Amino acid sequence: MEWRLSSLLVPFSTLLKHALSTTLIVSRSSVSLSYKVLGDSEMDVDEKAPPLFLFHGLLGNKRHWESMGKTLLHMTKRSVVVVDLRNHGDSPHNSSHRYDELAEDVIRLLKRLSVNRACLLGHSMGGRTCMCVSLLAPEKVAALLVVDISTASSPPFLTQYIPKVLNAMKTVEFNHPKTVRNAKDDAKKQLKEAVTDDMIMRAVLSNINIKPDKTIGWTCNLDALIKNFEHIASFPKEMKGKRYKGPTLFVGGQLSDFIPPDDLTKIRNFFPQAVVHYIPKTGHNPHVEDPETFLEYVLAFFKNVK
Repeated sequence: MEWRLSSLLVPFSTLLKHALSTTLIVSRSSVSLSYKVLGDSEMDVDEKAPPLFLFHGLLGNKRHWESMGKTLLHMTKRSVVVVDLRNHGDSPHNSSHRYDELAEDVIRLLKRLSVNRACLLGHSMGGRTCMCVSLLAPEKVAALLVVDISTASSPPFLTQYIPKVLNAMKTVEFNHPKTVRNAKDDAKKQLKEAVTDDMIMRAVLSNINIKPDKTIGWTCNLDALIKNFEHIASFPKEMKGKRYKGPTLFVGGQLSDFIPPDDLTKIRNFFPQAVVHYIPKTGHNPHVEDPETFLEYVLAFFKNVK
């Protein structure tokens, strides 16, 4: 049957009764994104408000945004959906991983769910995906919030450190571990010299789980991420000349170099309404490092989006 996220066809409460039993979406593309609608059928949700879709960064998955998403659900009273991008989480693997393709996956997901307009929030790789969705299908985006990533800059942490992390992950040997916990403990020991950032280590280990073939190992598509890393680390040139003129907020970490202040002019070439706010004493994950301040920005931004 067709699932809906808006009140255009069926009530949101009806959707929830079905969505809570499964998270896999079938779409027209070769990649059917896995998603989860947060809340339950008893939630008081404004069905007329554009739903909020949350997108993770590289090596992340939809579970990383569930806690924040549930808070946003309760405080905004709009429906909230967390999504696994291709080659991550429960979404299928594909040999290609370009932002125009990731954006098309999302656009087709919105079409499948009969969502005419949505609010998009994405972190890092998910932020660039949301930017591309906004540029390719601006009529479908009610508002855009990007977390610590730019259209212009790609700092050494991304271009130099992360490739080393991915290649180190490739060398990990899973010797038939009995449990996922055993596999994570063993992998952490093997990666301790290459992965020196604690938050990155947690993200890396979150990709160890039971695979479709019932073995335990990496659930992200490492080969595709390594192969396509140059595309992941840069904003696509194909977006040049496109504009999204809707409400746009960039939230960066003050201690991060992913959105240098000088990037604002280049950002506004694509997003003329863009505003940039920095959260003090935070790095590349301001939503994790200072969730209270992050929530203040998010709630204020989406408050009047209709």
